[in-house]
Amino acid sequence: MGETRKLNDRYRLLNPLGAGAVRLAFDEARHRDVAVRELRVPPELREAALFEARRATGLRHPSVVRVLDVLIEDGVPWLVMEFVSGVSLEQAVRSRGPLPVQQAARAGVCVLAALTAAHGAGVVHGRVDPGNVLLTATGRAVLAGFGFPSLSMLPSADLWSLAATLHFAVEGRPPGQVPAAGADPLRSLIRAMLHPAGPPPVEVVRETLDRLAVDRPLDAVVGASGPLPPARVAAIGLAVLDRLVAGGAFHGGVQPGNVLIDGAGQARLMPLLRAGTLPAYTAPEGAATQAADLWSLGATLFTAVEGAPPAPGAPLTRAGALAPVLLRLLSGDPAHRPTMDELRGELLAVMAGDPNGN
Repeated sequence: MGETRKLNDRYRLLNPLGAGAVRLAFDEARHRDVAVRELRVPPELREAALFEARRATGLRHPSVVRVLDVLIEDGVPWLVMEFVSGVSLEQAVRSRGPLPVQQAARAGVCVLAALTAAHGAGVVHGRVDPGNVLLTATGRAVLAGFGFPSLSMLPSADLWSLAATLHFAVEGRPPGQVPAAGADPLRSLIRAMLHPAGPPPVEVVRETLDRLAVDRPLDAVVGASGPLPPARVAAIGLAVLDRLVAGGAFHGGVQPGNVLIDGAGQARLMPLLRAGTLPAYTAPEGAATQAADLWSLGATLFTAVEGAPPAPGAPLTRAGALAPVLLRLLSGDPAHRPTMDELRGELLAVMAGDPNGN
């Protein structure tokens, strides 16, 4: 293919991009760089493919690589797409290794927003994979690959593919038959999205990714900064308690990796996914009750203030005024644990006893 060739007497073909399936071109009518790609489909699918490609030209979103034009040159259909300067997620991981959780979550936020906009417009992508997610120099992720036949896939297939893409981002490999273990919220979310029963509600996926993009799990905070002061731990406990009260039912996932801390130090308990609770944070009675959630909360706060989860005979050396609260929460007898109202008062008292958070 000659470098001086033009499509539609307008798009001057230049060098290949990436592996060569996509070419850089210059739009002489609009004086801008574009990307072009031949739309290769079996003859029997050509009309359906052209219909889907033309429908994709109406899709507008900051996280979507736009399809600008669909044309036929010498009987061959071509897609003309917005040119985005960036590296694919696949290239980034293969060259530099898996992404940090926050960066992967930020990419997930962008891709999910793109898919939500597309699904709202009746467009299923059908090709979500690490090669079609572009990471820009500003940290934004954009989803390429629109305009190709989706083979009548459902929107849920795009969510499964997003989960597989995020798995690749943090693990450096596709999920295969055994997705990566790990109790952190992102890996828990990925496993839930890959589950044969179908993904969690989109709102849960969005909230989890939004939080992970900017917040850090409590266990990561403790791992980086060491045990936290009792009054601060009491404030975290109060925030988690509020979430449990608002939920009104057994949560089943109270543990440090599922409590996210924002930049202002505020805590938020994430919704339960299919990952379950780690043994160290599971109440000894193994019951699906709110009293069991309170035991898990006690174990979580123990970890935050002492730096390690509770174990038989483990001393409370840093808990100060929080110590008697933790001992009640961690009682082996659910009847000896405080009620939620009692716990609220006790946590507020610990906070009031040290207004400086020490």
